[in-house]
Amino acid sequence: MAYGLLPLVPFLFGFIFLKPKLTLQYRLTVKKYLIYIKELKNGPIEHYLKDVISHKNVIPATIEGSCIKCGNCCLDKKCIFLEQSSENEYICGIYTSPLRRFSNCNSFPLNARDIQRYSCPSFTEVIAEKTENTFVKSEYKTHWIRSVS
Repeated sequence: MAYGLLPLVPFLFGFIFLKPKLTLQYRLTVKKYLIYIKELKNGPIEHYLKDVISHKNVIPATIEGSCIKCGNCCLDKKCIFLEQSSENEYICGIYTSPLRRFSNCNSFPLNARDIQRYSCPSFTEVIAEKTENTFVKSEYKTHWIRSVS
């Protein structure tokens, strides 16, 4: 179905997200859509169904950090809606759309796997495991430190 709608995508997205640029740049939108579909098959759909909708995977106690707008989490800068705002900064073209809340985007990052998958430079997972009255913080990878009793 994703490919069957291909000729209509620029018109549909332009209308739904109130972005006439998507229709006006027809060929670019089609090209970006093909890349977008390919990237969605590499994990984000499974992440959305398992982690966001059904909550099958364990979600850590805390994720620390804030978005620096690097674009990595946007399918490694391949999202059809991602727009470059400066040399090293990107913004979501549909960030203000009410439909965005139904997307995978609002869930990033849920866990260390999300942070690792997109090499996120600004979020870290905090492991809330007590070791002699201290908490262990993990940078980009999950490190389990157990106290020996």
